[in-house]
Amino acid sequence: MVFNLTKLLRLTSNKVVLRECHSIFGLKDLIQQEKLVKVSVVPVHKDKHALAIDIIKEYFLTEHALVCDRRMNVHDDRALDEYLGTLLKQGNSLFAKTRDGTIAGLCVNFASSPVDPKNLRNYAFYRQDPNTKDFLYFTAKLQETPNLWSMFKEPKIFQINMLTVLPDYRRQGLATMLVEKSQALAQSQGYKVIRMDCINPYDYKLAERCMLKCLTKFPLHKLRGANAPFIKRSSEYNRCIRVYVNARPQIDSDKEIKQQLSELEDILG
Repeated sequence: MVFNLTKLLRLTSNKVVLRECHSIFGLKDLIQQEKLVKVSVVPVHKDKHALAIDIIKEYFLTEHALVCDRRMNVHDDRALDEYLGTLLKQGNSLFAKTRDGTIAGLCVNFASSPVDPKNLRNYAFYRQDPNTKDFLYFTAKLQETPNLWSMFKEPKIFQINMLTVLPDYRRQGLATMLVEKSQALAQSQGYKVIRMDCINPYDYKLAERCMLKCLTKFPLHKLRGANAPFIKRSSEYNRCIRVYVNARPQIDSDKEIKQQLSELEDILG
């Protein structure tokens, strides 16, 4: 026989265990499926805001396109701490926690209104660090591109933002769970429009898995500051951003939505 197996694979309900074997194909090198960790999704309470900010900086912002492009040091940036703190104070953000209380993931959620980008730009104007200033300007510009408040005629929209799962707990469905719980939270509070901006490839696949609809997409270099793009066209971090929504538009608004999307495409070129 081709194989000389002394022991075979044993299949359990939650794990594939590889037993000792000998084969010219190296079956003992098969990848072992890890046991899924049981988690619960809970609100991020006030006493955990500092921990949440540290997680955002360590696992989300370090992969952010603009942060990487500018090689920003976000760890000692008090202006970012203050901005992130204002988002967490709304009380809509969620932790994924294991049974022993270990944080496995985080999703920062917040409700936004049309004045928020303007307020964020005003806040950015007084920051001293030019990269921090541009990061906040970039965030404000993205928040209103496209302008969903006008498009769907809603005074506030619910934004699913800054989603991250810690490395040891990835590929176990936690991100999907956080997005689904965030959508349920938004709907329970009466929000009719939910927005999720996706830059990384796995983000948009996650959004589609959670039944959000891609409203528009464009390369990041199309987002411009006062004098130049935030991210240059030639940058390796010039990724395509996709804006996903879960919305219940008014019956007479479909035509206007299409018109505004067409105008946005003309602006972005």
